[in-house]
Amino acid sequence: MLLQKLNQALDALSALRDDGCINGFTLIGGLAVSAWSPPRATMDVDFLILAELTNLHHLVKALCDVGLNAELRRGGYEDPVPYLIRADSLDIIVATKKYEAEAIEQSVIVDVLGRNIPVVSPEYLIILKLKAGGPRDILDVQEILAANLVDRALLAELMARYGVNLGEQG
Repeated sequence: MLLQKLNQALDALSALRDDGCINGFTLIGGLAVSAWSPPRATMDVDFLILAELTNLHHLVKALCDVGLNAELRRGGYEDPVPYLIRADSLDIIVATKKYEAEAIEQSVIVDVLGRNIPVVSPEYLIILKLKAGGPRDILDVQEILAANLVDRALLAELMARYGVNLGEQG
């Protein structure tokens, strides 16, 4: 079921990108962690997209048109995720911060379950996880670092630029 939702989302997001409705997307979350470290269980698929806010309703409609039950959720002023599209087992976060946009622009094409998918780089995934800061996020950072695929110099530069640190994880 999750693979079917992933494929539906990839098809829809790719078409929207090709049509110019969104400027890009990248896989984040548990599946992205699994691309850079030992696989872990996840119950959903998470994407980060770069889109004009005026196109979000069109994006939701396009996701519904391919059979996903999509809705736009707006957070409050202090919400770390001001725009989220929830579509069945998918969470599509709309990039609103510079590091999120860079994460999309610097994504790497990876074969995930037989599909070439833009996946957030391990360095930007760590930044996203540290910014989120939940217990699962910290465990994910440890797993990514343990896999030894991280460009430590780039990570240090990004951490300094975006004001995050590894704390106990370093």
